Amino acid sequence: MNILSVIINENETFNLSSLEIFSFIDELKCENKITSIVFGGEKSVIAKIPCDEIVYVPLNSSVALNPNDVLFSIDKFMDNNLFDLIIFQKDDISNYVSPALSFRKKIPYLPDVKKIISKDNKSFKFVRPVHGESAEGIYSVDSTSPLIIKIRKSSFEPKQLNENEKPVNEIILNKNLEKSFKIIETKKIKPKGIQLDDADVVISGGRGVGSSEGFEKIKELANLLNGAVGASRAAVESEWIETSQLVGLTGKWINPALYFTFGISGASQHLAGCINSKNIVAVNTDPEASIFNYSKYGIIADCNEFIAEVIEEIKNMNKRVVQIV
Repeated sequence: MNILSVIINENETFNLSSLEIFSFIDELKCENKITSIVFGGEKSVIAKIPCDEIVYVPLNSSVALNPNDVLFSIDKFMDNNLFDLIIFQKDDISNYVSPALSFRKKIPYLPDVKKIISKDNKSFKFVRPVHGESAEGIYSVDSTSPLIIKIRKSSFEPKQLNENEKPVNEIILNKNLEKSFKIIETKKIKPKGIQLDDADVVISGGRGVGSSEGFEKIKELANLLNGAVGASRAAVESEWIETSQLVGLTGKWINPALYFTFGISGASQHLAGCINSKNIVAVNTDPEASIFNYSKYGIIADCNEFIAEVIEEIKNMNKRVVQIV
């Protein structure tokens, strides 16, 4: 099987979560030839991608990347190369490019695949969430015809990079002169502290936090636990926290070891982004809140009072440790 993995690095550094693609391929358990087309990122890291052939498209970091150019480049590359399976990771540009490529090439498209059930000589069976993560659908797909897949972020463990570098074939970005839109300006927020994608511990607040001042306690607890700060849609829309901290269907998809929620009811859109967390601890005043159905530990309490107690207890524990030492 000839497989094309598409990796898009917008921030000049290699997107390590894209390595989930190769764990997904391993789970197919069939003989594969894997080609990776990589847009941007560090060339020295890209040379260690665990695949058979690497094609690198350098990007100009001072110019906003237009998704149409990415689409056009992949389209032209596929004109000269035949693939049975084309795989994208979930990111902003791939969300645009993958269905558009499906339309151009007349190849079936299946987004947000989170699990492989089986494969035989005629078909694959994949699982993807439906109805905002409230249910799962099983899709049987013809394995003898080309297919485009976008995998659901945080559903597979990222595969390790190779220790040794491989040759990298470099091609230029094909500019689409008939653009349907033009990007005038891109404002990039410089990441501060531990990022949601990388954190083992995430502390999130929702409507129940009540104010931007309440999020100062969320940030303080995250700092004490060496974690990242998250938020629900209600908190973001209330402008208590930056949009970049949104966890959910239209925000970040995370899988920390510990996910601590304060004042989040557990709407399906939010659960879509955090359901892969290893342990969920929920604090809410409503005993009927749906978040309790998915949490390992649930606390019925005022979230602002409870977080203040947690912060105080952690500080006291740290003092005792210092005294013993």
